[in-house]
Amino acid sequence: MALHFSKEEFSNRKRNVLKSMKEQNLNALLMFKQESMYWLTGYDTFGFVFFQSLILRDDGEIILLTRAPDLRQAQNTSNIKNIKIWEDKEG
Repeated sequence: MALHFSKEEFSNRKRNVLKSMKEQNLNALLMFKQESMYWLTGYDTFGFVFFQSLILRDDGEIILLTRAPDLRQAQNTSNIKNIKIWEDKEG
């Protein structure tokens, strides 16, 4: 995995966000901006023009919803373990 920051840095960022979520009584944080996903997880993608979302739950679990073409990129550039794929099709 080619992360641009140390695991400790990502842990600190996640801990700070979780603390802020608790202070605001939030159960989850839903992110759509690529910059936010990158900052929190290292996820770096060219697919930012397509729908994708990152969820940070109050228990610390991170879930990425993205397209199949971006799966390998998410696996190789981030610390995200739970990646869900959505299909872009008519109907």
